[in-house]
Amino acid sequence: MPELWGVINVTPDSFSDGGRFLDAEAAIAHGKRLLEEGADVLDVGGESSRPAGKAHGDGFTPISATEEIARVVPVIEQLAGELRARVSIDTVKPEVAEAALRAGAAIVNDVRCAQTPALAEVAAAGGAEYVVMHNRGRGEVRPPHTNYDDVVSEVLEELLRGARRVEAAGVPRALVWLDPGLGFAKTAPQSLALLRSLGRFQKTGYRVLVGPSRKSFIGELAPDPSGGAPSVDDRLGGTAAAVAHCVTARVEAVRVHDVHVMRQLIDMMKALAEPAEGAP
Repeated sequence: MPELWGVINVTPDSFSDGGRFLDAEAAIAHGKRLLEEGADVLDVGGESSRPAGKAHGDGFTPISATEEIARVVPVIEQLAGELRARVSIDTVKPEVAEAALRAGAAIVNDVRCAQTPALAEVAAAGGAEYVVMHNRGRGEVRPPHTNYDDVVSEVLEELLRGARRVEAAGVPRALVWLDPGLGFAKTAPQSLALLRSLGRFQKTGYRVLVGPSRKSFIGELAPDPSGGAPSVDDRLGGTAAAVAHCVTARVEAVRVHDVHVMRQLIDMMKALAEPAEGAP
C-alpha cells in the first residue's frame, strides 16, 4: 500500500489552503495533526507552485530564497526534530534545499523536473531522496506547454531524462522518485490519461509518487450537478477516487491534503484485498 505524504503549505497563496499555515506555529500544529492522522511523510513548501491557467489565473508569485528559508526552516526543525517526522522539502532553490536538509529534511521534492543541476547536487551531498516531478515552464496549463503528441510517452521520457540528470549529480537511483505532475502543464484529459497509465511509470523501476489531491482537473472531470466546477474544498470524493486508483496501480506514494480520509481509504482497500477469514 502506498505511503501517504501530507501537504503543509507555509505560504499565503497556494491553490488549496494558502494562508492557513503561513504562521510557523500553525504549520507545526498542522504537521502534528497530519502525523496523528497517519501521514508517513510531511511535504513542506514555502513557495506556492500553483500553475497559471484557467483555474489559477497568473499562477504563483515567486519569492526570494531568503524568505522561503525563513518560512520553512523553523517548521522543519520542529517536525523533523521534536516530532521525528520524515520530512520532504518542496522547493526548486538549491539554497532552500540545503537549509532544509540541515534542519532535518530527508527528501527534496523538485517540481521543475530536475532542471537545476545544483539542486540535485545539494541532495546528493546531503544523502537525500529526490522527487522528479514532471513539468514544463512554470506549469502553465496552456499552449505551448500543453502541446503533446502522446502525453504519456512524452511525460515519461522527460521524467526519465530528469532522473538521469539527478543520478549524474550523484543521487543514487534507489533514492529517486518519479511524479507525473498531474495538473502541471497538462489539461484535465491529459492528467486523466496519465492516471490511467500509471503502470508504465511503475515499469521503469523507479518509485512513483502521485499528487491528485483537490486539483482542478477533478473539478473539470467531475462537475457539480449544475455543471459548475466544485470548489477546492469540495473535491474530496474525486480525490478519493484518484487515490483509490493509485492504490490499485500499486504506486509507492500519494501526496494529499486530507490524510485522515485517505488513510481510511487505503486501510479499507487493504482489508478488502486480504483473504476472507476461513476462506479456502
